[in-house]
Amino acid sequence: MTMRERIGQLEQLRYLRREVDLLSQRIAELELAAQGGAGRITGMPRSARRGSPTEEFALKVVALEDRLEARRDRCMALLGELYAFIDDIDDSFTRLIFTYRYIDGLTWQAMATKLGCMDESGLRKIHNKYLRQALAEAG
Repeated sequence: MTMRERIGQLEQLRYLRREVDLLSQRIAELELAAQGGAGRITGMPRSARRGSPTEEFALKVVALEDRLEARRDRCMALLGELYAFIDDIDDSFTRLIFTYRYIDGLTWQAMATKLGCMDESGLRKIHNKYLRQALAEAG
């Protein structure tokens, strides 16, 4: 695995979390609408109803819940791999860099501010050096 592929794998966690949030929101909207609430479901196609509205919403909720659960499982598996990767880092400062970047999702500048650095370039160098070394040892 190259450094770019490893970074891509680590970055994927951010997008999986966003997907989980989006699906959770849509399920909540569908459940509210199924209960007769005033929820507004956006982006849903409209069609002629053949069954009761409650049955229709229940089927949509079940389908979205299945998708959400599959994505949650994927996110949790990747999160477990990420924590294991970070836990194997001996240096605590480097561990903080990876935690803030991939677990907390901070930008390089936000990380620099939080860690008391003047510039994020030093953090990037430490990050990239560790990844190069880890990947060279693994491959």
